[in-house]
Amino acid sequence: MRQVTVQTVEQVTPRVRRIVLGGETLAGFPAPRPGAHIKLLFGADPNGSAEPKKMRSQMRTYTPRFFNPDTNELTVEFVLHGNGLASTWAAQAQVGDPLTVAGPGGGMDIPEPLKTMVMLVDESAIPAAGTVLEALPADCTPIIICEVEDDREQRALSSIIEVEPTWLFRQEKAARPGLLLENYLPNLLATVKDFDDVLWWMACEANTMRRMRSQLLNQKEAVSKDRLVSRGYWKSGASNHPDHDFGES
Repeated sequence: MRQVTVQTVEQVTPRVRRIVLGGETLAGFPAPRPGAHIKLLFGADPNGSAEPKKMRSQMRTYTPRFFNPDTNELTVEFVLHGNGLASTWAAQAQVGDPLTVAGPGGGMDIPEPLKTMVMLVDESAIPAAGTVLEALPADCTPIIICEVEDDREQRALSSIIEVEPTWLFRQEKAARPGLLLENYLPNLLATVKDFDDVLWWMACEANTMRRMRSQLLNQKEAVSKDRLVSRGYWKSGASNHPDHDFGES
């Protein structure tokens, strides 16, 4: 557990805030792996006497988007989705506000050689998609599909690597979260010539992820499980969804 404070706040899009956290406690913070996660503890003293269950209820899982070991600064991007523990905090955050960080954990290894990486994500996973994108081999072609609320939510996935995602806008179709990703997947599959050359990475609403995972694994020319990484970053109707939902059960 590392106690930090807000250093800067940037409104990246109408629904996304980029907040830089800093402090001497971040000295020695491990370099996060692609797609890693951290735990953020809101409104509780990590050194206090709170019961573990209560402390867990005050935690939320996020992606460590950038860490600068020279300045001991950690960048986290928050989706503002209305009232909620983390969303409300991020919407009101100001320089100097305290927060507690734990981690990083998780993440993935990028296999080499790798010709094509397909990523299907919603706004909750765009920061993680950026970390995966930046870890790809130089000769790997990324194909990235991003579902967001509307065209105002388009943004660069990386300041290091230039890529042009395909953007899907829910508001245009009055679509529920995940529907546009699901509907796009069959068209995407039709363009794949050699499934052995592709690594699939999907991270989005948990029920959507499971349906897309099932489609990939059960189609006529099935995707091998070792070529598929699936993550349920949140679940419709639930709060504080577990950070280890891989869709395997």
